[in-house]
Amino acid sequence: MHQPARRRAVPALLWAFLSTALAANAARAFDDDRQVAMKAAAVDARMMTVNAWSTGLWSAAHSGDAAEFADLLDAIADGRVSGAEDKIVEAAASHRANLEKREIERAAQINESRAELDKLLAQEQTPATIIKALREALELQLLTPDHDSVLAMPQVRTLVSNAEAFARRAETDGDILNATEAFVLLDALEDISGKFRPDVRRCAQRQQMLRLYVPNKLWAMSNERRKDAGEKELPPYNDLGDDFRSRLQGVTRDMVERAVQYTSQHVEQVPMNQLVGAGLDALRTMATTAPLAEAFPGLADDQARTRLLAQIDKERQAVAAAQRPLDAFQVSTVLDRVLDANDTSTKILSKALLHEFGNGVMGRLDEYSAIIWPDEVARFRKSTEGRFVGIGVSIELDDFQNVRVVTPIEGTPAQREGIHPNDLITQVDGKSIFGLSLDQVVDLITGKEGTKVQLTIERPVADAGPDAPKAQTLVLSVPRAEIEVPTVKGWKRDGAREDAWDWFVDGDHGIGYVRVTQFSDKTTWELDRAISQMKKKGLNALIVDLRFNPGGLLDQAVSVAQRFLPFDNEVVVAQRRTGREQEPEGYTSAERATVAGIPVVVLVNEGSASASEIVSGAISVFTRTKDLDAVVLGARSFGKGSVQNVWQLSPVSLMKLTTAYYTLPDDSVIHRRPGSKTWGIQPNFAVEMLPKQTSEAITIRRNADVLPLDERGQVAGGGQDAAKLDDLLAKGIDLQLDAACVLLKARVAGEHATKVAGKEPAAARNTP
Repeated sequence: MHQPARRRAVPALLWAFLSTALAANAARAFDDDRQVAMKAAAVDARMMTVNAWSTGLWSAAHSGDAAEFADLLDAIADGRVSGAEDKIVEAAASHRANLEKREIERAAQINESRAELDKLLAQEQTPATIIKALREALELQLLTPDHDSVLAMPQVRTLVSNAEAFARRAETDGDILNATEAFVLLDALEDISGKFRPDVRRCAQRQQMLRLYVPNKLWAMSNERRKDAGEKELPPYNDLGDDFRSRLQGVTRDMVERAVQYTSQHVEQVPMNQLVGAGLDALRTMATTAPLAEAFPGLADDQARTRLLAQIDKERQAVAAAQRPLDAFQVSTVLDRVLDANDTSTKILSKALLHEFGNGVMGRLDEYSAIIWPDEVARFRKSTEGRFVGIGVSIELDDFQNVRVVTPIEGTPAQREGIHPNDLITQVDGKSIFGLSLDQVVDLITGKEGTKVQLTIERPVADAGPDAPKAQTLVLSVPRAEIEVPTVKGWKRDGAREDAWDWFVDGDHGIGYVRVTQFSDKTTWELDRAISQMKKKGLNALIVDLRFNPGGLLDQAVSVAQRFLPFDNEVVVAQRRTGREQEPEGYTSAERATVAGIPVVVLVNEGSASASEIVSGAISVFTRTKDLDAVVLGARSFGKGSVQNVWQLSPVSLMKLTTAYYTLPDDSVIHRRPGSKTWGIQPNFAVEMLPKQTSEAITIRRNADVLPLDERGQVAGGGQDAAKLDDLLAKGIDLQLDAACVLLKARVAGEHATKVAGKEPAAARNTP
């Protein structure tokens, strides 16, 4: 009786259990379905249009919001932008991958640098290992976003202390080259504090004196240092043009005293007593630079040198203790007493003492103020007159220190007279140039327009037999002429002519690219022509590359800026004498704004200086104050925004003096003033490149710019490597350019989507 009942009860309990489990499972399934539905709804809610995404990306760059910029790159790469074309998705995904690759490479390089630094610090601390360790610490600092954290590392602090002691000891012992390099590296590490800047200035003075008075000694020091480091020795010393007495011709006391009085016009109003003190310090440096005794034997006489130093020190103390500024008469009497003491002691050539006193005074002001000595006037005028007279050839030093022709420039005398790529120039006007610097060679080759220069050429012989000469010697007489070197370049060379360029970095989206290498008297005209050519082919957006642009003519900077600023306003103001005088140097001009209505990205970096900072700075200011449709992208610029006036000191000498600082329309000062922690142009959107990326990008860009030509104007030996040029973007080598391209591709795509929808482009906003 009981068993059947039990048998029936078991299925009932089992059913009850199963029913409960099934219900629970059903509930869980319902919850899962609801979660899926909610997630799907959330994804749907996060979907955005191409225009909204484009607007958000532009706004993020405009405001410098790197996190939002990265999130929007993720959004399109993850498929959360509806209607995005494949090329835009690929570009965004590639840039995101390139940014990740940079950080992986940064981490690896930081680890390598730290390991190498520790290895060097564990070795015996010789001059070579100390210098190498300083270089490695600087490399580590450049790789690390927080520079101060590297300086705070205990091993780096110990290195800095030991290196400072080494540098001071080396300078005392006459090891000037090692002392100079150590102080330069220390100054770079302690860049903000400027602690080692006076040491760098003093050691640089010593080297400049060696270069002028005993260049053979400087050559011997440099060669010995290379041998100690296991490097290839220098070419034999060449004394061509190294007679210091001829270079001091025309130096007079009157010109030096006149220069000292002109310093009252300097923007920083440095007290006269400090300037005279700096001049006396330079004379002390001269008297304590032992190798100069070869030029001035009196310095080898300890008693004579001691008497001169005693007089210099006495004058230095009196100048420092003076309660009132020295007047012209007092400055002259200081010089009287020092020159008299020299006449009765070391008997250094008085022109040399005046030369170094003048350099010392000017060096206390700033690095751009200087006396242009008689032997420097021709080179100075050549660099500032906006025209270049030469033969039209690009040269370099090869691995064996030969002067090698990279290529003749199209349409120039060098090309017409048959100079070829890879020719070696061995003599100029019958004089050997082996061992000279490139600057010295350029000075010899250039000269008065219409004259000729004789070049002795060695040309490699192709397919020469085993017994045949490997090179043939040619003597060419090449006329000098004015050489026009274009300052506005495009993306890829498009022919032999120097002005033949493919201006589009992305033809499909109509994104133009111009690189302004400097601001000469034809820069605006060249830019206008490039813009006109691009507009004819459908210009939708423009990249203006001002990286490594050292500056140039102010009027050209203003007129170039006018192309981008469609309203009336000041472009730049010269602020004189610590703010007491202000003078507008240029205005925007709405009718000249030929790029108005076209989105623009301006690229800047630490090599962008002077006129390029005026252009990028004005654009940066107006992106904030007038909603200008542009973004300045890259890294903080150099910080050289000063005005130099030039005065005639004598019939054969000049002086340039910083008399004002340039300020932007928001009153910010471009120039890096002593002790300042802010300077230059801070980009709207910062994109960092690792040092190796920068050097690789420079090399690729430089090689792509050159088309080797023969005398017929034909491309010789191939041409630029277009594939490597494309690697700047494809491999993320040039991250700043890559970011600019992604930004403008997005902008063009967004505007296209808006036009297709029949709507006006939406105003930029902070979030999509």
